[in-house]
Amino acid sequence: MSSVSDLSQLVVFSLDDESYGIDILKVQEIVSYIKPYPIPNSPEYFRGVVNLRGTIIPIIDLRIRFNFDNKDEVETSIIVVVSIDDKKYGLLVDAVSDVVTIDHGNVQEKLDVHTGINGQYILGVAKNNDQMIILIDIETLFKDREEIDKITSIAENLR
Repeated sequence: MSSVSDLSQLVVFSLDDESYGIDILKVQEIVSYIKPYPIPNSPEYFRGVVNLRGTIIPIIDLRIRFNFDNKDEVETSIIVVVSIDDKKYGLLVDAVSDVVTIDHGNVQEKLDVHTGINGQYILGVAKNNDQMIILIDIETLFKDREEIDKITSIAENLR
């Protein structure tokens, strides 16, 4: 589990007109939308897999994972590729806006935030100029990823 003191730079992205940030050290790359190959009988938030330069990457729709309304126009979305325990995952987000350095004095930890997101995924909220950024604990978000890894393994074997 990450902590706010571990963070210094964030990749800031938007979902449902709100700003979220994840540790830049977890981000491998940011790519334009690639239509995922759907996998039958998978969780709703799992859009499928993409082949990114020879690597099969599962795509997780954060709108659905965070219980927001599903967005029809996913072609305008962005994929943020993250690395968790040497495995890569793609996060489908509305847009990526910035990379910011946070001042730990502008971070409030352990908030009771009612955004529709499970509170265990939130490290706190950072203020950057006039922007409020909800800090996401990406490792906790992928703590229960056994099912996704199994589906991805099956997709890799179909290659």
